[in-house]
Amino acid sequence: MSRSKNKRPTIVDVAHEAGVSYQTVSRVLNGHPRVAPDTRERVLAAIQQLDYRRNKGAQMLRTQRSGAIQLLSVDAEYPFEVPLLKTVHWGDYSAIYTDCTLKDLPRALDKAALHMVEGIFLYAPRLDIDDDELLAMCDGIPIVRRDFALDSKRITWVGYDQVHATRLAVQHLIDLGHREIAVVTGTLRTINASWRYKIWKQTLIENGLEPGPSAHGDYTTTKTAIETGYEGMCKILKRGATFTAVLIANDHMAIGAMHALRSRGLRIPEDVSVVSYDNSPHAAFLDPPLTTIAFDFDLQSRLAFQFLFELINEPDTPPHQHVLLPRLVVRKSTRALR
Repeated sequence: MSRSKNKRPTIVDVAHEAGVSYQTVSRVLNGHPRVAPDTRERVLAAIQQLDYRRNKGAQMLRTQRSGAIQLLSVDAEYPFEVPLLKTVHWGDYSAIYTDCTLKDLPRALDKAALHMVEGIFLYAPRLDIDDDELLAMCDGIPIVRRDFALDSKRITWVGYDQVHATRLAVQHLIDLGHREIAVVTGTLRTINASWRYKIWKQTLIENGLEPGPSAHGDYTTTKTAIETGYEGMCKILKRGATFTAVLIANDHMAIGAMHALRSRGLRIPEDVSVVSYDNSPHAAFLDPPLTTIAFDFDLQSRLAFQFLFELINEPDTPPHQHVLLPRLVVRKSTRALR
């Protein structure tokens, strides 16, 4: 593994030099008893050879426990919902919550180390990063992602299967007889939106159908989601393309999209069937009630916290990728074509 001469060696560099996992290096640094003597000597030799030195926060963690967990939200569409914290069994832990941009992520992780946090709960729906790079920035602090990070194999994460979710939605419309299916998606810079757009197109092609018209939207906040759902739907309608069904990025965007359809005199579902994602509380109370893909975000977060606590208490726990399967909730916004 190449490393710039001017770059401070990281725990990942030590692991590569010693031929062990970064978790093993972390156990050696923290004086964990369950490390074979020859392995410990190999790690210590690599530390000396590379002149590796832990940052201030990591050094302090060797001698005392902070009882703090870092909750880090990075360029997230919706801020982490603080009320969820009340549903988590924290035991002796407290939470430090931070919002940051992708650019500021390294600095945010350095600050987490200075706070002597014992673990990092990361929600970063736009973060496409190599595992080694992220682990190096964490410098031995256990981390769990609350994202569908399908390419990540060395970091524990919990995420809803966006491939399965989109196939459920598109296949539902195909089974109802729809052959011209449009999409109003979120920005393709996010992991979930990128997968959904790709699988929407792929599923249609696999069924011998041409992908329908599409528009991209922004759902950074509830307000922007509703507005760009409306604007995205208007763009598709102005093109004059024909479609009998549309897949919307989330339930808030669906509010705007449905309003745009009605403003053009189109009825739901008589003229256009609508399917969305999330199963937000309001989805069942729209007119008509919205067919949507149901995600249990509280469950996703609770599992991520559970895995983080396990990783803190058992550092040799191997990385675990936990894929959750959503379900389709069929309501009155879709209908079969006759």
